[in-house]
Amino acid sequence: MSAPSVPPPSRRTWAAAFTAVLVLALNQGWAAADVIRLAAAVLVLIALIAGAGPNSE
Repeated sequence: MSAPSVPPPSRRTWAAAFTAVLVLALNQGWAAADVIRLAAAVLVLIALIAGAGPNSE
């Protein structure tokens, strides 16, 4: 019996998780400037991961 294949996470899943982290940071009392820095860093990280994906050579 083969193991069922797990579909890759959709882009909406990443967007929802990203938004949830930013909302949580704001709700925890982080300064707006810190949340903006966090958002920028995460977006750069996502861009680097997406750029290094299976389609890059």
